[in-house]
Amino acid sequence: MFAIRQIQAVKFGVVTIALPAAFQAKRVEIIVLPIDDLDNEIQQPHQALQSVLLAAPTLTDDELSEYENVQEWMNQWHAIDF
Repeated sequence: MFAIRQIQAVKFGVVTIALPAAFQAKRVEIIVLPIDDLDNEIQQPHQALQSVLLAAPTLTDDELSEYENVQEWMNQWHAIDF
């Protein structure tokens, strides 16, 4: 999927979107959001990332140890052996 994200000024109630030649879609969905709603996300993107990371699942020590064991085991494989 090809997506375009732009921030533009509204002039006389109109926003114009210029599509690149490589954009070949016959129909598109347009979502217009006021920039005031996005100020926090644009000014402090690290906070949005931090929120996502803090909400992500974590591994227990046992799960991490098992992951490292499997990783070590897989690192011993060589494509030429197959």
